[in-house]
Amino acid sequence: MFLNAFAELSYRFVHLVEEAFDIPRGTFDSFFNKDAASTAADSTPESDFLPPQHRLRLNFYPAMPPGQEGQGVGPHKDMAGWLTFLHQVGSECALDVQDRDGSWISVDPIPNTLVVNLGYAFEAATEGAARATVHRVRAPSQKDRYSIPFFMALPLELKLSEVRSRIPESVRATRRKELENGEWTIDQKIETFLDPRWDNIGESVLRRFIRGYKETALKFYGQEVYQYYTQ
Repeated sequence: MFLNAFAELSYRFVHLVEEAFDIPRGTFDSFFNKDAASTAADSTPESDFLPPQHRLRLNFYPAMPPGQEGQGVGPHKDMAGWLTFLHQVGSECALDVQDRDGSWISVDPIPNTLVVNLGYAFEAATEGAARATVHRVRAPSQKDRYSIPFFMALPLELKLSEVRSRIPESVRATRRKELENGEWTIDQKIETFLDPRWDNIGESVLRRFIRGYKETALKFYGQEVYQYYTQ
């Protein structure tokens, strides 16, 4: 029930993003097998029946004794996600987001609110019109800390080229002039995400994990798979 409630909220939020882009309501619905999928003119049997890969997670950061440091989460963007909704439990502040100048801003918990991040897939598909949020989690303090993130994600079997083909040109052209003038550059990691050799979203996400966590990749996938995805 909780997962379904988050999913419905995420669809409503996406419609607000569509409104901000001045594109028809429901433009992105087919990516998540919503009602619009079966009526979209450019829909395909494959994409229309792929289930979205939404995930709900409970994060626990145990309190650390004085003088000891725990493990937080370094600067990153949510890779496979379209949107992330985060519920910060309690009053302990640990989340920081990065602004355009590279400065870190503390995101203090506000009761009965959610923090919304844009994900890598959204940035990649819109060619930077929707900028993914760089954020980090500071190491635990002397208090236990919990957070509950909901990741709104595309079907892993979906092809990124198909997603991009359904993004209106007016959206994809938003950053083009800034790129041409050198006012903005595409994140190198986004270019890696868009590598046409791994057009399948699930495989592209797997490749990003393998490239980012070498020791874990070698342990569970082996040298041959690691070399294949890091070439």
